[in-house]
Amino acid sequence: MYQPSNRLRTSAQESLRLVLYTDHGQPLDQRIESLRMAEIWRGLWKQSPAVWTIILYVFFEYVRPQTVWKAIDVLPFGQIFLLASTVLVFVEGRLSFRATRALWMSIGLFTTIIALSSIFAQYPEWSWDFKDIWINWLLLMLIVGAGIRTRTELLLLLISFVLWNLKMSQFGARAWVANGFSTFASGVSGGPGWFQNSGEFGIQMCLFLPLAGYFTYGLWPRLGKLQKLLAGTVIFTVLISIVVGSSRGAFVGMLVVAVWAVSLSPYRVRAALIAVPLAAFTWIVLPQRTKDRLAQSGEDRDSVARLTYWKDGIEIANQHPVLGIGYNNWLPYYHARYNPEGELPHNYFIECVTQTGYVGLAVFCGVLVAYFRQNNRTRKLTRPDGPKPDRVLWCLAYGLDGAMVGFMASGFFVSVLWYPYIWMNIALSMAVSRVAHRQLQKHSVGTRTNRAPALPSRSAVAV
Repeated sequence: MYQPSNRLRTSAQESLRLVLYTDHGQPLDQRIESLRMAEIWRGLWKQSPAVWTIILYVFFEYVRPQTVWKAIDVLPFGQIFLLASTVLVFVEGRLSFRATRALWMSIGLFTTIIALSSIFAQYPEWSWDFKDIWINWLLLMLIVGAGIRTRTELLLLLISFVLWNLKMSQFGARAWVANGFSTFASGVSGGPGWFQNSGEFGIQMCLFLPLAGYFTYGLWPRLGKLQKLLAGTVIFTVLISIVVGSSRGAFVGMLVVAVWAVSLSPYRVRAALIAVPLAAFTWIVLPQRTKDRLAQSGEDRDSVARLTYWKDGIEIANQHPVLGIGYNNWLPYYHARYNPEGELPHNYFIECVTQTGYVGLAVFCGVLVAYFRQNNRTRKLTRPDGPKPDRVLWCLAYGLDGAMVGFMASGFFVSVLWYPYIWMNIALSMAVSRVAHRQLQKHSVGTRTNRAPALPSRSAVAV
């Protein structure tokens, strides 16, 4: 049996060491932008335990492999990594709220409204049984929004987030190919968990589409041919997954995102020339069942039921205008007073106003306004003629706006206020803003440090 010599073994170890630690004359974050696996692994290898646990938490929250492979379903991995991330973020001294103060204030106020509505709820036990969900999203925003502090950490988190979403989108594309490039009457869905329903899966794809698209656009000048092909394939799988998902809300969300992107483009004619053929292709491959459902919108049984829930929801909000009926109180309240077989209100604004009152709705709208304003500030800092130009962060600020637009359009017909969509978007927006402000501070300090010493004044010379 062949045994490698000590010289060969030492040479292999030295090669691995060079792959993991050599800087090649460029900052690590710029090398990671090339999306080459060696650079990504080198970046991951150098990260602190907090970054690793944050990435692993998002993986278990979104992918949930333990629900697919029962053999590893022995521990609550999501909760373990979430708590570990929270502890490590504190231990490593990562927390900073300076760059995202306004958004954090709105989140804090919304948390206060949720707590008050739970205290004075019609069914307090339902509120307290559901408290872990909101605490979960608060900790998510804390570890990502206030815990990610460098550009390298942000890039690694986003690359991993793209991979976790690709795990879902590739399933939809593979199902489409396996079915002879045709769609399914019942649609497709994501894995077990938050995105198991086809509608919820479609919403996530509508969020992911603009985020992945603008992230790719930001990285484009540094990508090789293979990386460009892979990035384009990712976006294609997202488009196919939205189409084969057979969700009307997701289809509407995709159209709204397309119109939004074209309206923002400085090359609207070119963008329209790309968008129109894509829209035509989408309509061709769209399932006939989805086309029929779109044509019957407002008249079919599902639409009539939603309109009934919305009307009843407005009535409930008017009866309990201040703090609503209580956090997570819709089902017991609606079953007792309206319809014992009723479902959720199928609209996140109705969900918000009935459970937290008009006060909570106003604060929630304030959260959304603060979110868009923060992304706008990030763009002003990182635009090509801004104080600290950064193509990737500039594009990400647009992508995060598009992701929220996609959610607001596709999620308008579903009760998903307490799902991860909004809160993960907010967490990423906080992280991008913090990294942009941190780079500006470093740039300002470097400028002051490198500035030539002032010449003495004439009066000083005379003295």
